[in-house]
Amino acid sequence: ADFPEIRLFHVEHQMAPDGEKEDCTGKWVVCSPENLKDFSAIGFVFGRKLHKELSTPVGLIQSTWGGTHAESWTSMKVMENNPLYADVLKQYSKEKVSREKDKCKVPATLWNGMIAPIVGYTVKGNIWYQGESNSADPALYKKLFPAMVAQWREFFHNPAMPVYYVQITPWQAEGKDRLDRAWFRQCQLELMQEVPNVGMVTTTDAGSEKFIHPPYKIKVGQRLAYWALAKTYGKEGFLYAGPLYKSHQLKENVVEITFEHGSDGLIPENQKLRGFELVDEKGNIVPAEAEIINGSARVKVWNDSVPHPVEVRYCFRNYMEGDLFNNAEIPASPFRVVIH
Repeated sequence: ADFPEIRLFHVEHQMAPDGEKEDCTGKWVVCSPENLKDFSAIGFVFGRKLHKELSTPVGLIQSTWGGTHAESWTSMKVMENNPLYADVLKQYSKEKVSREKDKCKVPATLWNGMIAPIVGYTVKGNIWYQGESNSADPALYKKLFPAMVAQWREFFHNPAMPVYYVQITPWQAEGKDRLDRAWFRQCQLELMQEVPNVGMVTTTDAGSEKFIHPPYKIKVGQRLAYWALAKTYGKEGFLYAGPLYKSHQLKENVVEITFEHGSDGLIPENQKLRGFELVDEKGNIVPAEAEIINGSARVKVWNDSVPHPVEVRYCFRNYMEGDLFNNAEIPASPFRVVIH
């Protein structure tokens, strides 16, 4: 980790529920094994990849706090008098938040203390690793995330500032076959089509059934860098995203799915794929057979006992292992689609 042209700034934890701070604690240091040990592993891998590919100095500012919500990192100016945040602000009123460990979840408190002080920096882009704290309400998050991104772009005076984010990793949570995390991943997938200049890292192969903290930091950091190199810095010649659902056709009882980011082929070929399920007309979720079609970006999915499938799903559980990748070895995103 000895990279003199990578510089690190770690914003120390600072809550500020009463208003924006003008300053924070931290200092710029050279990237070295000693200085890196308390820095973000994903941030380092991301920055190292940019530094090597672009042959340019890289500065990384880490402003993070585990177990927090998107609204903790959103300005109160954005949330006040906005009906979207009415229930959020009520839930975390100052009178209600009494436990010390919950105070970092107060809306705007981390924006005030850990983002507002660095607003003056010229920021090229942002990487965002959303944890499970917002996963209980995907519908709300689908509104919170665009509002947060728009506000960050305004405050950093960069209306097109790229935001590359990480899909929450597979984890059993309250049960591996439950669907709460699956619905949240679907929300994150759909946000990529709704918010301009963002990109999502897929993590189907980067989770742990029993352990909430995903261990595969290198995969995630590199995949974030692929997005930045391709979409922000214009580097060509490599895939930067995993297969993403694009469209489907129903041919008798077989669903043929076409994927984006798979034009160079999908893997593994010539074998059955794990992770696909169908929903029948009665609402039953059943395992499905699935195969890649002749070296293409298409997959056929079927179950002989389901003559009229109404829905197809891939890895749509809290924790479910799948093995669909593109030739860059980036995994397909979990998804659910209703068949018309």
